[in-house]
Amino acid sequence: MVMYKGHYKNRLGKGSTAIGKHFNLGESTVREIKKNEAAIRKSVTSGTKLSTKFASYTRDKLLERTERAIAIWIEEQVQRRIPITGKSATSEEGAAKIFPEELAKIIEDGDYSADQVFNADETGLYWKKLPNRTYIAKDEKTASGHKASKDRVTSLLCSNA
Repeated sequence: MVMYKGHYKNRLGKGSTAIGKHFNLGESTVREIKKNEAAIRKSVTSGTKLSTKFASYTRDKLLERTERAIAIWIEEQVQRRIPITGKSATSEEGAAKIFPEELAKIIEDGDYSADQVFNADETGLYWKKLPNRTYIAKDEKTASGHKASKDRVTSLLCSNA
């Protein structure tokens, strides 16, 4: 509105100082508005908010609840002095120790060569990953239309001995 009124007064022959005094603005501010008039008008017609100056995270409520639950679980484990990193308490160390012997016996009994023995592992790849943050205006709480992509490719990687 200030730019429009200032533009009108400028056409009447008033200078930046007179316009600034009338709208209680500095002369340099009036000149800056005049200089950027085309960009300001374009922004207004396109509907873009000029207050968009910072990046903000958009967070899913389910993700927030999950993270809170994980934090509570970690605190409980620490209070009980239960380790949450390192070797898993549920892994069967005995089975892991005897597996190489059992595998060697299976290979020998089946008369397999080293070229016929493979190790495989499955992994996932999100090939359409969205950015973690998006630009929104200061007065908006969330970005409209933001939805996490679920495009995932599952791969089975293997190699032989």
